[in-house]
Amino acid sequence: MKRCIMPTIRDAIGLTLLALLDACGGGGSTSGPPPPPPPPPALTITTGSNLPGTLINAAYSVTLQAVNGVGALTWSIAPISPTAQFVVGLSIDPKSGVLSGTVNFSGGAGFVATVKDSASHIATKSFSVGASSALQAAPPELFQVAQFQQFVPLSVLAMGGVQPLTFTLTGGSLPFGLRLHPQTGQIAGSATVIGSYPATITIQDSYSPPEVVSEQVTIQVIPPGLLIANSVPRQILLNRPFSGKVVAVGGIPPYTFTMTSGSLPAGLSAIDPSSGQFSGTPSTLGPSFFSVTVTDSSNPPLSASTNFAITVVSPIGRNDTPATATPIGNGTIFATISPYIDPPTTPLPGDNDYYKLVSLSGTTVHVETFAQRAWSSNPLDTVIEIVDGNGSQLGTCRQPGVTSTIFTSTCVNDDIPSPPTTDSALDFQVPGPTNTATTFYVHVLDWRGDARPDMNYQLEVTGLVAPLSVQSNPLAPAARGLSYSQQLVAANGIGNVAWSMSSGSLPPGLTLNSAGAITGSATTDGGYSFVVQATDSGSPPQIATAQESIQVVDPIQITSPGIWPTACVGQPYSFAIQTSGGSPPFYWSFISNSWVGINLDQSTGIFSGFSTITGTFVGTVGVGDATQNSVSQQVTLTVATCPGG
Repeated sequence: MKRCIMPTIRDAIGLTLLALLDACGGGGSTSGPPPPPPPPPALTITTGSNLPGTLINAAYSVTLQAVNGVGALTWSIAPISPTAQFVVGLSIDPKSGVLSGTVNFSGGAGFVATVKDSASHIATKSFSVGASSALQAAPPELFQVAQFQQFVPLSVLAMGGVQPLTFTLTGGSLPFGLRLHPQTGQIAGSATVIGSYPATITIQDSYSPPEVVSEQVTIQVIPPGLLIANSVPRQILLNRPFSGKVVAVGGIPPYTFTMTSGSLPAGLSAIDPSSGQFSGTPSTLGPSFFSVTVTDSSNPPLSASTNFAITVVSPIGRNDTPATATPIGNGTIFATISPYIDPPTTPLPGDNDYYKLVSLSGTTVHVETFAQRAWSSNPLDTVIEIVDGNGSQLGTCRQPGVTSTIFTSTCVNDDIPSPPTTDSALDFQVPGPTNTATTFYVHVLDWRGDARPDMNYQLEVTGLVAPLSVQSNPLAPAARGLSYSQQLVAANGIGNVAWSMSSGSLPPGLTLNSAGAITGSATTDGGYSFVVQATDSGSPPQIATAQESIQVVDPIQITSPGIWPTACVGQPYSFAIQTSGGSPPFYWSFISNSWVGINLDQSTGIFSGFSTITGTFVGTVGVGDATQNSVSQQVTLTVATCPGG
């Protein structure tokens, strides 16, 4: 037993309190008991929930694994629920955790596995197993696709097998432009070469060992349905050489072109029957309407027709004078000192650009050039002036930096003084009686006279107040004998706008009322040009005119028979609906509750494709045109088994 003798004061000399306490075994506090050790890891089933797939009626074996158990493990399985499919035919060894047996279920099945260790720890987990029939290839398949056309991907069909499947091209070839997807078995793309392409596609599943089958596929690339492309321009220039071509697409060349109605613009040659080309120099302004039929070299021949409209218009030409000025409005114009660089017969002493502007009298219009400020390395020194139609300077301007409300300066400026720049600007007060549309011209030129066509500038215009104008949207053509209605539209009018005929005449049977509605029923085919006049209620009133035209055509009709030529099952089929009358563009529609495999191209009226079943099918085809009228026809197609098919 340890005794503690308290030292005297003399004995304590040189001793520390800490030593005294240590000698006595007291004076401090001891720590508590150590923390308990952490609990051992929980018993856990580590096998993934999705077990390898298998085949129906095949032997199956997989071992379930668990960790953190104490001593021996005991396994069992049970259904996931009373309604869920159980892994019939499989059982688990209680000691080893091996799930085995002969698969006696189809599709997806599942179970709940329970494992218990020697310390009565328990873990559970749900598992699923897929069982498929043996992998089988579909019977030989025939697909047909149209040349150059994108199509819904074709799927190589396979039945059964353990997913996922892998598809490989092992024999033959696919058409140029088509590709086989190795995971999905889809064939997609756009076939480019006509012909028949047999191929062998090998399919392998994920069973162990893998099942392997091969499928024979034949893809026939057939010519697309015959049609005429939108290859003719809507406008060509008066007295300018022109060369055009009617282009056929699809079918089997060579083609034969025939103009079946109407006429080309005066000055153009006839359409060449073998190439579809036509050319010449248009000599008369205005629209021309004509129809073309193309026939290919198929047996029997395919044919397609369409209507064209060409309008001969005046070319813009150079803008070197007020007479050839470029019309502009508010905004910024990006240009060079000579926007139209086709040289005149005799070179001009200097480049000049004229712009035509229209505004109501009394308004203030600001015009300004940006050359030096926009292109610092550009040596162009612009001068700006405002002139009348004869090229004479006007005198109702205000120079840059002047704030006076009196516009008495001559309308010409070379440089803007503050901040100093060689660019130019003017404020222009539009002269003329109140509510009068006044036309004037902005002239931009180079002060030094050494400008080249590549010297850039901008012209900025603000303050224009647009006068009354007629919105010159082309009027729809009229179908003879059918109701017609078109509304004329004016812009920037003051108060009410009244309409009247200024010159020319409407087609017989049509009338124009004061509200601008053209209505009635045209009685005579032909082209009719006229001038309409709009008058607003300003004081004094504004007046605007516009040249208009209406083409009267025969009503559109479907001339094809309602019973179509018989189609052969599994063989390509093409049939073009024939029409007469009407005016392009045409719009096609088709409705049927039982149509199979043969489809409508809504832009051409051609039905093409192939059917895999026989029978007689009924539908309704419709066509509308630019006259805003339409007709329909009930059609019948029989698909039969043909000799050799």
